[in-house]
Amino acid sequence: MSENKVNNIQEFVRKVCQWSGKLISNGAGKNEILLFRGQSNAEFELLPSLGRDRELAGDISIFNEERNLIEMAKFRMPDIFHDALQPLELLALLQHHGIPTRLLDVTENALVALYFACCSDDEKDAEVIAFKNNELDVTNYPVINAIADSYRFVRGTTYPLHLFYGAVLTQPYFLEQKQVQEICNTTTEMGGEWIAECCEKLFFVYAPTRNLRQKMQCGRYILFPNKIAPNSSAGSRCFETVIEPIAKNHDAICGRVIIPKTAKNKILEELKLFGISREILFADSIDIVCQEITNTCRKKIRGAST
Repeated sequence: MSENKVNNIQEFVRKVCQWSGKLISNGAGKNEILLFRGQSNAEFELLPSLGRDRELAGDISIFNEERNLIEMAKFRMPDIFHDALQPLELLALLQHHGIPTRLLDVTENALVALYFACCSDDEKDAEVIAFKNNELDVTNYPVINAIADSYRFVRGTTYPLHLFYGAVLTQPYFLEQKQVQEICNTTTEMGGEWIAECCEKLFFVYAPTRNLRQKMQCGRYILFPNKIAPNSSAGSRCFETVIEPIAKNHDAICGRVIIPKTAKNKILEELKLFGISREILFADSIDIVCQEITNTCRKKIRGAST
């Protein structure tokens, strides 16, 4: 994996094209594409909001915190966060409205990632990270929805995967896997191992595009399961109440660039030439669009008076 500094869009685009040129697309087992994440502080971990700022041993467990957040959102706004949503759809909608979830935002558009790297934390160097995702590696959606729904089933500080597998087996979204189990005579212990194997790879997921913002930002997500570790007392692998960050040297990361803090404002101005700006990326927010109209007018007035 390479890491370089870029000071303008030209350097950034050149780097993205270099990464793209190394992707494998053989029409058989691989069709790799790039996904990007921009972080305004290069020191930030690759960790979803639900797993951040957990420093004390007495912190509420992630599963309990997740349950509290989701159930309260459903209680306060049942018409928006309703039970007809699939688990992954629900998390994506919660993420859109600012509730901490186990999703990490990524985008298919490199320039969108560059914008988010530059739009805040003016005193910090930023970064854009490029992931490679094999589009032909069909992700098993029963597992994805089960992980997205895990707060409803997991109890305690450690939870055996075979018990989790047995619990989600009754869910409508898991019907496909239930049929596989019946055909292959899979036990719940074997099902727990299957869950662990699925979680070894990063879950790059889609969610239904229900709003203009997601369309403009070309949004995708990485779904994080809780940490899986052996547990001698349980006699099997278990979920623990921790979400671990993705290491920045992970095999799925094919490149990383640093944007110096001194280059952020210049890059933001350059991005406007390509239709990447706050009012475009947040076009569904009347408040943001109006604020940007005001900012633009004030800049014109200041420019005319100098």
